[in-house]
Amino acid sequence: MTKADDSRSGWLPAVATFCIIGGWWWHSSSVQIRGQASGERQSLVPSYSLSELRAFIGEGEDETVLLAVWGRVFNVTSAPEFYAKGGGYHVFAGHDCTRAFAISSTKDKWLDMNLEGLKPKKIKHLNETYWGTYVEKYPIVGRLTDPPYDASAYDEYAGPYSQIQVHESVRPRPSQPTGAKRESKCPVTRAARAVGSAVMSLLPRQLAAPSWAGGGGAAPAEETGPSGSEL
Repeated sequence: MTKADDSRSGWLPAVATFCIIGGWWWHSSSVQIRGQASGERQSLVPSYSLSELRAFIGEGEDETVLLAVWGRVFNVTSAPEFYAKGGGYHVFAGHDCTRAFAISSTKDKWLDMNLEGLKPKKIKHLNETYWGTYVEKYPIVGRLTDPPYDASAYDEYAGPYSQIQVHESVRPRPSQPTGAKRESKCPVTRAARAVGSAVMSLLPRQLAAPSWAGGGGAAPAEETGPSGSEL
């Protein structure tokens, strides 16, 4: 082995270690920045309390009709045949309808109620109604701040309550988070980032930050709504 070979064998491990450490640092910084951006977006999502929601029933000058399911506020104004005054579902306007939808009821006594005692088949029906009717047909325009149940307890069905995705028509445009870095034009920096990404793809999966992935027929109900319904 020549002196040149000895020299190379000496510094190659050091370079590899530097690349791994540098790649992990770059990845961690990127995750932190994305987390800050997500937090800023959520802070700008329109919020409604139950009392505020009751102002949006489609009567008077403002014809907007809002209702809430699983802590998400939906704009259902586009379906006046159901939700406008005189419609079969006008009773839902301005309320949290989660329990009513679970049991397919149009009785106002089930509005703004908790979900205690619901059987699994009712939760399943609620999940189908949430995705197959409301997410499919109507825009999510905000968050209900005081649902009469723990909305985050149903994240496995509706997705993270802490990361509600609203419709683009009301989606906030957050400023660049403090500490965020602009895309560098320096070829050395770009190369370093490319190396970091490549290194991270080779590291064990348990080192990567966790992420949530996920995203809707009616079950028998004690009480049913109008025929041709959305429940």
